[in-house]
Amino acid sequence: MPRITLAHWHDGQAPGTELTVDDAELAALRHDGRIADVLDGPAAHPAPSPDVPQDEPAEPEPAPAEAPAGRKRR
Repeated sequence: MPRITLAHWHDGQAPGTELTVDDAELAALRHDGRIADVLDGPAAHPAPSPDVPQDEPAEPEPAPAEAPAGRKRR
């Protein structure tokens, strides 16, 4: 069973408290954003996704297109 550290209050437990939870509760707490850290268990060190390149830089954003010069409406 995974051990976690809470990021927010849960079941009367203060943030920073270490808890042992089951996999279903781990998923629910992760969904709610209440986990600060997974200390041990299957989700402690998730493997990187093979579909996402890890070291490639992000593409720069394209420059905004300039409006054509012309007469302005009033």
